[in-house]
Amino acid sequence: MATSKIEIIKRAASITGNGALVSIDDNEEVARLTDEHYEAIVEEMLCEHTWPWARRAVAMTAIEFTPERPWRKAWGKPVGLLALTYVQDANGLRVDHEERDTDTMAAVLTMVEDDVVYALGTYRVDEDRWSADFAMAVQKRMEAVFRKAIAEQTTEGNRDEQAGMAKAQKARVRSQRSSTSPDASEWDLTRARMRSRSWDIGR
Repeated sequence: MATSKIEIIKRAASITGNGALVSIDDNEEVARLTDEHYEAIVEEMLCEHTWPWARRAVAMTAIEFTPERPWRKAWGKPVGLLALTYVQDANGLRVDHEERDTDTMAAVLTMVEDDVVYALGTYRVDEDRWSADFAMAVQKRMEAVFRKAIAEQTTEGNRDEQAGMAKAQKARVRSQRSSTSPDASEWDLTRARMRSRSWDIGR
């Protein structure tokens, strides 16, 4: 199901009696609550499971930073990376690594000085890549936010939040049943190149 942030918020606002929005900014309270809660909810839910449509193997860019031994090289953490599973070199071999915050950016340190290494993990992907169950779970969570904060309907909000959690669990179960590599130990870059639908490399 192709969707977008505005479509999710419009449906959540409409169901909770906050108007038929054309844009999020049409309702000041909806806009404020969306800004405060939406991304936090999305990132939390993305990190709860290894969603196949949110997995990526992205080449990292070396940065000017000299790490202490035994680390040999520093790389900038890719944009949108939420949870790093591991690092691999161009031959598909795992590389020892450590995540580190430098003075200028979030980085990943490695014990190799290769020209390129890949960060494999869960990324903040656009809404049009989400599964229908996941999008509906996010919508239910936002309905709960709107009910509690705008309408002060705590009971109904708690009900929506529980419904969102149930839909997220349903999405996780469906994902596990359909995934071609449910075990994180199978996330191999070489195999991934042979399973284009499992990993989305470099996009």
